[in-house]
Amino acid sequence: MRRPSLGALLVVALGCTGRPPRYPITDPAMALRHITAREARVHSIRAHGSADHFGPQGRIRGEVYVFVQRPDHVRVDTRAFGTTVSTLLSDGRHLAMADLRGGNFYVGDARPCVAAQLLGIPMESAEVVAVLAGGPPVIEGDRRIRWDDGHYVVDIAGRGGAAESLWLEVTDAEREGARPDAQRPRPTRAELRDARGVRAVLTFEDYTEVEGVAFPRRVRVEIERDGIDLVVRYREITLDPELPDDVFDQTPNPGLPVTQVDCAANTVPPSPAAPPPAPAP
Repeated sequence: MRRPSLGALLVVALGCTGRPPRYPITDPAMALRHITAREARVHSIRAHGSADHFGPQGRIRGEVYVFVQRPDHVRVDTRAFGTTVSTLLSDGRHLAMADLRGGNFYVGDARPCVAAQLLGIPMESAEVVAVLAGGPPVIEGDRRIRWDDGHYVVDIAGRGGAAESLWLEVTDAEREGARPDAQRPRPTRAELRDARGVRAVLTFEDYTEVEGVAFPRRVRVEIERDGIDLVVRYREITLDPELPDDVFDQTPNPGLPVTQVDCAANTVPPSPAAPPPAPAP
C-alpha cells in the first residue's frame, strides 16, 4: 500500500483550516444582522487609547480620547506627554479642530476632503463614527455571500460605483456544528470601493467583550491611494456612557483665530498641530 507523501498530508491539513461551516449561512442579510444589532447596541462610546498615523506629512503618534455618538457625532482629543494638543469635532454637518499647539481653530464642512486635512483620513463623518465604534460602515445595495479561506465574505454592489466587501469570521465551534441562525459572524476586514477602485481597507482585531458586546481593541484604516495608514489601539472602552451636553460643541476656543478649510487647497499646516512622538503602549 502506497503511503501519502508529506506534501500531500500538508495540503490536506492546511485545506482543513479554511473549510466552510457544516451548516453555512446562505443569506447575506442573516450574516449581516449581527453587525446591525451591534450598531443598535453601541449607540455611543467613550474610549482611551493611542493612535499611530502615517501620511504625506509623516508619522504622528499620540494618546487619544475618543467620544462617539451615532450616527455622525465624533470627538477626538489628542494628547502628548499629558497635555492636550488638539481637539477634533464633527456633528455630521461641520468639522472643527482646535490646534492648541499651533494656536489655530479650523472649521469646514463635514466632507472627506476636509476630513483628510483635519482628521487625517478622507472619510464621511458617519463612516468615521462606525470605524471608531468598532465596526465597518455598511452600504445599501445588492448583496451576495460566499465562503473564502476561513471567512464568510459579503459583497455589496451599491450605487454610483460604490461597492464593499466584508470578511466575517465565526468560531470553530460555530463552524463545526452551529445552525445558520445560531452563528454570530463578526467583521475582521472591510474593503470599501468607489468608481476609482479600492478607497479604504479596514481591519478589526484583538476582540474583547465589553458589556456583552464584542469590541475590537485594534482598528486599522489603510488608504493606499492617499498614502495613509492609521492604527487606533483602545485600552479602555465604555459603551453608552453619559456624555456632557457640550462634548461636541464647536465654539472656537477663546483667543484662537478661526480659519476656514475647504477642498480647494490644503490650508492646514503640517506641523505645529502634530503632536510629538509618544511612547508606544
